[in-house]
Amino acid sequence: MNRSVVVFLSAFLVVVGLLYGLSLAVAVHEVPTDSMEPTIEQDSSIVVLDWGDHDDLEDGEVIVFRVDGDDSDQLVVHRTVTYVDEGDNWVDDLEDDSLTCETAVHCPAPNEGYITKGDANPSYDQETGLTRPVEPDWIEGTYWRSVGV
Repeated sequence: MNRSVVVFLSAFLVVVGLLYGLSLAVAVHEVPTDSMEPTIEQDSSIVVLDWGDHDDLEDGEVIVFRVDGDDSDQLVVHRTVTYVDEGDNWVDDLEDDSLTCETAVHCPAPNEGYITKGDANPSYDQETGLTRPVEPDWIEGTYWRSVGV
C-alpha cells in the first residue's frame, strides 16, 4: 500500500476516534425558559460539557440537571449557589435576610447536593420546591457556551 494512503487512513482514524470521544463528553441542549437571562437567552442552544463526576463543582458554575434525578422531567439550566449536606439549614449560609428555613420547601436539606437558582429568578430552586438539593449524579454537565438563538 502506498505510504501516503497509510498516513491518510491513520490520520482519518485518529480524527474519527477524537470526534467519537468528544461526542461522549459534549452535548447540545435547548434552553426552554428565560430563567438564566441575561447570561443565557431563552430558546438558545448551549454546549454542555460532561467531564468528571460533578461532585467538586465550584459555587457559581452553571449546570444542566434533571429535577430530582427523574429522567422523565425536562432538563434545567441553573447556577450552583452552594453545596449542602443532608440536614443542613442552608438558608442560614445565604446573605438573604428575607428567607427563613421555615419558608423554604426543602430546608433543612433532605439530602446532600447543590442549592441552585436561575439568574433571572427571584427564588432558589429548593426554596420554591422545584427540586431537592441537586445530587451530583443528576447533573448532565456544565454549561460551556451558547451557540445561537
